[in-house]
Amino acid sequence: MYRGQIMNEKISCKQVKAILPFYIKGTVNPFISDLIEEHLEECESCKKLYLKLLDEYNKNYIPDISDIEINISSARPELDENIYSTNEYQSFKKKLSAYFDSELGDKEQIKMKKITISNPLARRDFENMFRCKQLLHSSFEKTKNSFNNDFSKNIINKISEKPHLKRNPVWEISWGIFFITILVSLFIYLK
Repeated sequence: MYRGQIMNEKISCKQVKAILPFYIKGTVNPFISDLIEEHLEECESCKKLYLKLLDEYNKNYIPDISDIEINISSARPELDENIYSTNEYQSFKKKLSAYFDSELGDKEQIKMKKITISNPLARRDFENMFRCKQLLHSSFEKTKNSFNNDFSKNIINKISEKPHLKRNPVWEISWGIFFITILVSLFIYLK
């Protein structure tokens, strides 16, 4: 449809339902967005569907890493890194991943905790790593659940498939001999 044709007509429920997921993600052009908004004001059933889809989208939304970086940078005050950037802090940065993976001994774990508490740069790095780990874990859980569903479907499909009959050469030869015998018998009988 052309823009002039759309302006003369209202958008239908069927069209709104088809475009609604893209509208929620914010990927439709402003003109279509205005048409959808007008329709949602008038149509109660489409509005209910919109609210339901919006709720689902918000529950399953995984922010982009750029969103997280913006949130992290705006939430923390500026630190004078020269004051807190010590040799102890540099050592902390090198061992931070091992700390999160529980690969350090007890003494090293305690030392890392003390540095995290006393050094704002270390605390910031710790919090950033923690957020990143949480994001990765939640993403993994969501994909794991969908993988399990796909895996289960594949197993059920394989179980429900009809097993192929195995060919038995002895039976094939026996049937062949029987068939040839009948043909020869008919040929002799008809002569």
